[in-house]
Formats: sequence, C-alpha cells, structure tokens
Amino acid sequence: MLKDPRIYILVFLLSFVAAGQIFLGFFQKWDAFFISVGTAAGLEFLIVGIRKKQWVFPLSALITGIGISLLLSSYAVWPYALTAALAICIKQFVRLGGSHVFNPNNVAMVIMLIGLPAYAVSTPKQWTNGIEVMILIMALGLLAAYKAKRLDSVLAFIGGFAVFAWLRVEWFGEPVFYSFGPMMGASFQLFTFFMITDPKTTPPTRRARILFAFLIAFADAWLRILHITNSQFYASFLITLMVGIPYRLRYGKQMRESG
Repeated sequence: MLKDPRIYILVFLLSFVAAGQIFLGFFQKWDAFFISVGTAAGLEFLIVGIRKKQWVFPLSALITGIGISLLLSSYAVWPYALTAALAICIKQFVRLGGSHVFNPNNVAMVIMLIGLPAYAVSTPKQWTNGIEVMILIMALGLLAAYKAKRLDSVLAFIGGFAVFAWLRVEWFGEPVFYSFGPMMGASFQLFTFFMITDPKTTPPTRRARILFAFLIAFADAWLRILHITNSQFYASFLITLMVGIPYRLRYGKQMRESG
C-alpha cells in the first residue's frame, strides 16, 4: 500500500486539514471537508462501478475532495459539493488516451471562480507563514512529490517562479516582498506539491515535465503583471490547454508509430 504514491499525497493534504482545523482557524469548517470528500468519493465510486463493473475504493477521488475543501472558500456548503462533482465528472468523462486531460481540482476551481464568483473564491489569505507549520508541510510535500516521481516538476516550478518574481522586481518595479511573498505561504506549497504533480496530467518525460512546470510559472507571472487574481489556477489550466494537450497528442502518436 505504501508503494502507492497517492498515499503520501493523501498524508500531505491531511496535514493541511489538521493544521487548519486545529491550529490555524480556517474559514472552511468540517462540514466543507466532509461535503467535498463525500461528494467526490461517492460520485467516483458510482461512476467507476457502473462503467467498469468494479467497486473499488476511490482513493484518487478522496484526494480530489480533500483538495477541493482546501482550495475553495464559500459561505455556503453547496459550492463545495458542486465543485467536487465538477472535478469528478470532468475527470471521468473528459479523457484523452485513456486518462483524464485536466487536473480535476484545477479545472473545477477555474469553472467556479469564473462562473460563480459570488459563491466561490480561492483561499490564499487564510494561510499562515508560521515557520513550524511551513517546514512540516514542505517536508511532506517534497516526500509526496518524490514518491510520485514529480520532484523535477516541483523544482522547475519553484525555480521558474523565483526567476520571474525577480524579473518583476527588476523590470516592473514590484516590491520584493510582493513578488516573492507568495513563496512563503502554504497556499503556494499546496499548488506546487499537489496541483502540478498529478502523474496523469503531467508529461511522461523529465524534460517535458520541467518545461511544462516552467511555462506554468511564466504564465502565472504574466497574469500577476496584469493584476489577475487566482493566477496560478488560470496559468495551470491555460498551459494544459495550449501545451499539455498538443504534447500528449503528439506523444501518443509517436508511441503508436514506434509500437
């Protein structure tokens, strides 16, 4: 069981939940957590069971639901259920080469942020910069990325973000703490260690993964220059749409031709 890298991602996300509920006083309470997880896990369990006639424990959906409960912030409960349902439906029905195209959490958040801004926002301002919590979460995130064989993506994104933050300081006169500040927040770690490390939606080769992560950092920087909020979500979605999908189509064709 511990050979499954998803277990480490699950532990990483649960560390956020525990820290938020016990120490940090997150805006989202336990009802948001259980609604997100229950909707995601229950829906995937039914869809996979009906389609494949196999009733298996929905570990991936459990991870998706926890991610939704952390990424989304709403004063109502139903947006958590809707976001989780969107994530699972898009994951199960929007597929290419036998696997889902978009990171389920990312695309669901993009839809909610654009379509229902009165009910759904992201949560960057609630996180702490407490060094103890940061070190623990970072350690778990690095371990999860390593086990998922996506540490190269993590390092490429962090490096790219730092480079473009420095360029924004030098070329656009942004304050240093404004440009580099997001790197000190746990929301940055959640995106870095969870959002862009999905093995199903990241390229299979190391060179392509590094380029993919660096392009997300570039798109994020450009959106920040344009003062667009939730830039990381949009950057990941846009790069997947413009670069990730064409790459997968080309890579799949090459594999079929070589096979």
